[in-house]
Amino acid sequence: MKIIVATDSYKGTIGASEATEIIADEIAEKLPTSKVIKLPIADGGEGSTDCFVDALGGGYVVTTVKNCYFEDTQVKLGIVDAGETAVIEVAAAAGLGFAEGRKNPMLTTTYGVGQMISVAAGLGVKRILLCLGGSATNDLGCGAAAALGVRFLDANGEDMLPLGGTLDEVASIDASEVPDAIRALEFVCLCDVQGTLTGANGAARMFAPQKGASPEAVKVLEAGAFHMQEVIERDLGIDVSDLAGGGAAGGFGAGAVAFLGASIQSGIDTILDTIGFANALDGCDAVITGEGRADEQSATGKAVSGVIRLAKAKDVPVIVLAGSAGNTDALGADAVFSTVTDFCTFADVRDHAKENLRRAAKSIATVLAVGVNKV
Repeated sequence: MKIIVATDSYKGTIGASEATEIIADEIAEKLPTSKVIKLPIADGGEGSTDCFVDALGGGYVVTTVKNCYFEDTQVKLGIVDAGETAVIEVAAAAGLGFAEGRKNPMLTTTYGVGQMISVAAGLGVKRILLCLGGSATNDLGCGAAAALGVRFLDANGEDMLPLGGTLDEVASIDASEVPDAIRALEFVCLCDVQGTLTGANGAARMFAPQKGASPEAVKVLEAGAFHMQEVIERDLGIDVSDLAGGGAAGGFGAGAVAFLGASIQSGIDTILDTIGFANALDGCDAVITGEGRADEQSATGKAVSGVIRLAKAKDVPVIVLAGSAGNTDALGADAVFSTVTDFCTFADVRDHAKENLRRAAKSIATVLAVGVNKV
């Protein structure tokens, strides 16, 4: 029996590599003669750097930048393709982890992401993979752009660093001072959402509440994003209003296209292609995948949706093992299980995440073993 274990991280609790290892160990114990293939995945969020480095070889560079509250923090960049490509996670400098206990996308910045890009450019890379998941920001990537030389001017002609809550104060944008070394880079944004910058599925209305925005703040953020769409089109000649993925990472998708000339593509599709997932499915009997939360959003570009789509194309059944599960009807999995079996706080989930995952994986492995033994 051949089984692929390909899980994303269980956000805030277990990384993709460790989660994949836990599940694979339980499968191997119950089905010792099976071939278990471990393929940790990511969809452009946390863990994407490790996925690329593991798949392509390469290494890491560690540096110090500003986090989303402009505090010094240590981050790592992945360097792959013989030094040609840098992998940068927005969450490394502007992730929700830095905002724990003080979430407020009105006040957070992506400035440190721009600093990471500058470091990569100094190393001589030619391409930047920007992984957009997990941000605590809603500044459209203006902070990162400012760190790279883009000037944002207020009504008095003074330079400003736009935050989510001050986007409506940007009167003009001047990108003429961006260094040639940055302009020469190819930027590719990897994201897990298809929503546009504004609207019901956009950065503010869909995702800002998860980052701590109140209903009143959501209205301010949405108005700021609408304002920026107009300023970007007027000053840079780029229309980002209908851009699929433009709302990713608090509008960083749209900002990266406008300020950096980036392209946007599916994070999970790119990673699955990089690790050779489609070829690994040949002769496979089952796939076990998972993430922190499986629900309606999982079907719209998240890691598990990419796994399911490729597996179903080859008639391979898929089991999803999620930290928690909501409505998964649209996901298309053969079975969905949750590792949480009772009402509890997130602190309880975090403290017992590994043992809960191991217990759930053991149950699935036992069922698979019963099926094999009856054949």
